[in-house]
Amino acid sequence: MNQTPNPIADAVGTLKLVGMHFTAPTAYPAEVLQAAAAECIERLAAMPQEAARLAQLYTALLAVTPHGWLPHVTLTTDAERPFGAVVTDEAGNVAARGIGKTVDSLVALVKARLPVGLGEVAL
Repeated sequence: MNQTPNPIADAVGTLKLVGMHFTAPTAYPAEVLQAAAAECIERLAAMPQEAARLAQLYTALLAVTPHGWLPHVTLTTDAERPFGAVVTDEAGNVAARGIGKTVDSLVALVKARLPVGLGEVAL
């Protein structure tokens, strides 16, 4: 499967190269790693902050939804409540939805709207 390059995946790759540099310093010169790290930092800093928040929202919703259910996240046009989410069950039916001002408030709202007994993921 081909992955579209993104700053986070590139940063992970750079960190792996740093570990290889410590194992075999002559294989990956420090200057090459420094340049790669600087590029990753620049690209990470250029990412829209909303992208990181949506990833955080998605991850937090995954933690409170039952296995097999899917959270869907988006930005809204509402400046007061910029985050939106819908959770669908295994059949694709909407089980809970909401919009919120912060990631944490939206996760709490969606969790409270899940059917009784389904707001916690069993480990």
